[in-house]
Parts: sequence; structure tokens; C-alpha cells
Amino acid sequence: MEISEFKSKKIWAVVGSIHNKEKFAYKIYKFLQEKGYIVYPVDPSGKSIDGKKSYTSLLELPEIPDAVDMVINPVKGVEYINQIKQLEIKYLWFQPGAESMELIERASSSGINVVYNKCVLVEFK
Repeated sequence: MEISEFKSKKIWAVVGSIHNKEKFAYKIYKFLQEKGYIVYPVDPSGKSIDGKKSYTSLLELPEIPDAVDMVINPVKGVEYINQIKQLEIKYLWFQPGAESMELIERASSSGINVVYNKCVLVEFK
């Protein structure tokens, strides 16, 4: 999968502990915003981020994102893969540590374009 295809997607959802400013989920969320992307925070805790609402599910978002960046423990990732399939999102990025072969295979076999073993913070500079 070409990184340039992911870069061309303008609406993203970042899934992870975004409320915690020390975590990579927050850093990626802010980074993509600074790069001009529309970014929705999907934080399982439901805690607000910088005074803004976060969502606990991709199904709650006001619009369907073009791409999803997973920055969450793979054990919790299955639920989000199911939501991605339900919403027919075709671009999924696993940050290092958020992937498992099971999740990668589950997404790929559903026709989702997957990137893993690469970091958005490095690839989008």
C-alpha cells in the first residue's frame, strides 16, 4: 500500500488514549490537525480532548472518515475493525504496537488497505 494514498485522505479518525497528552494517540491527533487534516478523536474513555468532545466509537462520528489510525492495544482493536468494516472505510493504519497479525488479516481480507510497522509521525513529515 502506498503511503501517498493515505496522505491524500483528508478526514481521519485516530483511535486511542487521546485524552492523555503523553501518549502517541494524542501526539498523532495533534500532528495530523497541524498538517491540515480533519481529525476525529476516538477515545474509549470518552474523555474530552483540549475541551473538545471525543467519541467512543467510529459509529458516533458526524461523518465517515477516509482513514483510521489505530493507536490502541490490539486486544481492543477487534471492535474497531468491525466498525471500520460496517462503515466501509477502506484505509487503516496501525501504529507500531497496535497491530496483530489477526487484525491485519481480518482487515485485509475485507478489502481494507492496511499499513503497519510504520509511524504516521515519521511518514507524513
